[in-house]
Amino acid sequence: MEINKLKNNPAMIKLNLLINGVNIDKNFKICKNEALEKYIYDSSITTDLILPSEIILPNSIISNIFLENNSLFSLKERYLYYKNERLCNIKLTPEANFSNCILSDGTPASRIAVMYGIDVFAIFVNRHCSYFMHKGEGCYFCSIDYTKKNKGKQNIPELKLKNVIETLNIALEKDKGLFNYILISSGAYNNPNKGIEHQLNYIKSMKKISGRSVRYHLVTIPPTSDELLYSLAEEGPDSIAFDIEVFDPNIFKKYCPGKEKQIGYERFLNIFEKSSKIFKKNAVKAGFVCGLESIETLSEGMNFFGKLGIHPSLNIFHPDEGTPLFNYSRPSIEYMLEGLSEQNKITKSYGLIPIFPEFGRRSSLDTEVYKGFFNETN
Repeated sequence: MEINKLKNNPAMIKLNLLINGVNIDKNFKICKNEALEKYIYDSSITTDLILPSEIILPNSIISNIFLENNSLFSLKERYLYYKNERLCNIKLTPEANFSNCILSDGTPASRIAVMYGIDVFAIFVNRHCSYFMHKGEGCYFCSIDYTKKNKGKQNIPELKLKNVIETLNIALEKDKGLFNYILISSGAYNNPNKGIEHQLNYIKSMKKISGRSVRYHLVTIPPTSDELLYSLAEEGPDSIAFDIEVFDPNIFKKYCPGKEKQIGYERFLNIFEKSSKIFKKNAVKAGFVCGLESIETLSEGMNFFGKLGIHPSLNIFHPDEGTPLFNYSRPSIEYMLEGLSEQNKITKSYGLIPIFPEFGRRSSLDTEVYKGFFNETN
């Protein structure tokens, strides 16, 4: 990669960081007003370093941190280097004021919610996944169970609603203007319909105090009940993500055995088709893990969802500790550029807008594609 191409396009820097990782100087320090990685859902290698939550590249592009000791990218103080040549200045995402507060029952608010990037207040309501309760049924690329047993031991397995409400009240008071979105996510429930009912209870309770000042986004396993789909559209979040992960049915069955057993590939697609008729255009997102299937089936999947008015979101596969795919290679830059090019064509063709159009998410490039950073990448 030519350094001038990187300097002229911070989204290309992010793409490279998500694929190749970054080496962080052992003397790297984080200030009190900068956010630490809270290990709600970790994806980095074992380290004694205190890691930042994310870095902010030029043009306010937010990128996740994946440690890689042999990476050509390195982070020293507040500068990013490529092959030991200074590439750009960086910032760290700011720490929210609510993170320093203690709730009435003695629980640190930082154990209840975190900030993702610049404008997303995130809670993980159910930090365990029922798929991992049955041997061999967890998604092969997912580290939620490993994190829960290792770096995430200090995290609360299931959040109390009263603590979520108290934390949100504090955040609305102390961090007004810091976040535009509230993201709710969780692991899979034994019964996806009961899971939706549980999550809806949190969302409706939070909406009573937040009003219309923020938008809600839910990442969840889809319900099998049409009635609950309507409830989600009428009473639930402003947008929702049902992550299909891969479009190739054989790879789906191989790498997502729990989803295949609980819902099934064909039923999953059928739920998306129903959702496209129940929810507004651009309110539903289909998440992919890029690098596990061919560009051909990935493109086929993006086009399938695009026709439905559903935005295809591309996350880049990263081999996490404790997962069956730990030794699986990350996708190449060429693969991802082709995938992003297809995403660009498809989303423009169907008039699709990503869920987070302002600052995006730390591990995907949907917003950067939407903003035109990959219009000319050859």
